Amino acid sequence: MKKTGIALALGAAAALGFYKFHDGVFHALMERDFTIPPAIDRIITQSDGNDADEKEKVYKNNMKWLTDYGFEKYTMVNDRGQKLRGYLMKPEKESKVYVFGSHGYRSDGKGEWCHYAKHWVEEMGYNMFFVDHQAAGESEGRYIGFSSYESKDALKWLDFMNEEFGSDIQIILHGISMGSATVMLMTGSDLLPGNVKFTIADCGFTSAYDEFADKLKYLHLPEFSLALVNAINIRKAGYDFKKDTNALEAVGKAKIPMLFVHGGKDDFVPTYMAYQLYEACSSEYKDILIIPEADHAQSYRFGKKDYDEKTNEFISKFIK
Repeated sequence: MKKTGIALALGAAAALGFYKFHDGVFHALMERDFTIPPAIDRIITQSDGNDADEKEKVYKNNMKWLTDYGFEKYTMVNDRGQKLRGYLMKPEKESKVYVFGSHGYRSDGKGEWCHYAKHWVEEMGYNMFFVDHQAAGESEGRYIGFSSYESKDALKWLDFMNEEFGSDIQIILHGISMGSATVMLMTGSDLLPGNVKFTIADCGFTSAYDEFADKLKYLHLPEFSLALVNAINIRKAGYDFKKDTNALEAVGKAKIPMLFVHGGKDDFVPTYMAYQLYEACSSEYKDILIIPEADHAQSYRFGKKDYDEKTNEFISKFIK
């Protein structure tokens, strides 16, 4: 009996330790205030040495431009009672075209769209409306929704824009990484407003579950670890990695034109996902652009000319 008791105690301790480890993984992935260790951050951003310094330099220059240019702030309350922040940058001449920007994982509106706003606002003369998603920037929230909550909130932002700026505006959706999955879920939704003209989905994943499964090989964890983290996520954050972030399923319902963009050297969200999404997309008009030398979320940096030419093709076809 004594040996049995010891064995049960050891088993319980091991089970508790196993759960606490996976609970820690959940918080590392989803907790707003979790600080990512520098070594892990370098893996996520795929930056090291001189390239990391160059990215930081580009970021600072672009952020200075955005701050100097200026923007208006807007606030909306989502269905979960969280206050969310939106930002509007206006071109010199009035325009009825609005680009809705959806940022990526552990980024925020200004930090993401400082790289693209100059093109949309100054070069194209369009309005740029970007947001801080739940648990990012100036928006409230504890847990990142990995496109599940973000897509629902963003659809509500589109209704807000139509009420605030007029239902005669034309909207372009533009998303990066997790923000790309967000706009893909929006594009496949029956709630998408009719004045959304096309979607640019840049380096998006097929689903959060697929993205995490791809990373298991780097962490050397068994597949059931993901199922346990997902179960914790469902209980604490309230959504399912597999069911509620399924961009592959969403693009299969898309009724508006879609442009898929991806870096050929993207190991964070692997490039093969772009091809899967393109093939699954049901839009009558769709296209795909791979920038061979670009890593994750760097396609515009390495391939601005091709990126602009491809988006201009969509603009010439679908924007009045």
